[in-house]
Amino acid sequence: MRTLARSAAVSLFLLGASLPAQEVDPRLGARLDQRTRTAVVAIIDSARAERLPIEPLIEKALEGASKRAPSDRIVSAVRNFSVQLRQARHALGDASTPAEVVGGAQAIRAGISTHQLERLRRTRANVQIATALTVASDLVAREVPVDTAISIVSGLVRAAATDEQLLAVRADIETDILAGKPPVVAAAARGQALEQTLAEMPPNGAGSPGTLPSPSGTNRPGDPAGNLKPPSAAVGDRRGPDAPAKPPVSQRRRP
Repeated sequence: MRTLARSAAVSLFLLGASLPAQEVDPRLGARLDQRTRTAVVAIIDSARAERLPIEPLIEKALEGASKRAPSDRIVSAVRNFSVQLRQARHALGDASTPAEVVGGAQAIRAGISTHQLERLRRTRANVQIATALTVASDLVAREVPVDTAISIVSGLVRAAATDEQLLAVRADIETDILAGKPPVVAAAARGQALEQTLAEMPPNGAGSPGTLPSPSGTNRPGDPAGNLKPPSAAVGDRRGPDAPAKPPVSQRRRP
């Protein structure tokens, strides 16, 4: 068995070494030794075949090279990241964007389970959640409990918080934590405050919560319903638009 396993490893090594030069990213060729480069390229090729994002894998290998990490550690880090990308895409769905897949992989690395990724994905269908995934990961990194982070971010996504609002609330939570508030308290307070603000916003032309109201409180330009105006009264006629129309001159009786 050991002989077979060794033969398979050698075959894989030789296969990777036989790849044409144009298949190897120039950055990897310049920064990695041949042994490390061959193993990393094999992982990247597998990810490419599965239509996973490969740029993050290249960056992971280059990061290891910059830190002068041993070859085995670089290869292991790239392989683990490829597994996390695969898990994230499975949890978020085949229609997920590359940014969402990368955000999901980062969330998995932060300790968020694939089941929790599926929960966040189901919060609002057909809505980009790459920023939401990043915010959830950052909250967990700030020692906000995973369940709390997912609950808060899911609630804000459901309330139609914009990417800018999600990033702003993350910054507020981090500020509160640095000021001495317990992470769970800071996250819950800021998340609930924003969710309440979004819920209280008057509806606009889009008809969805969490969008900014028009200054006049009417529908936004471009919405046919918002541009309709009641017919104005004729010039010189001050009776208003709801008054009955005057009869024609020919039908008026002379005194």
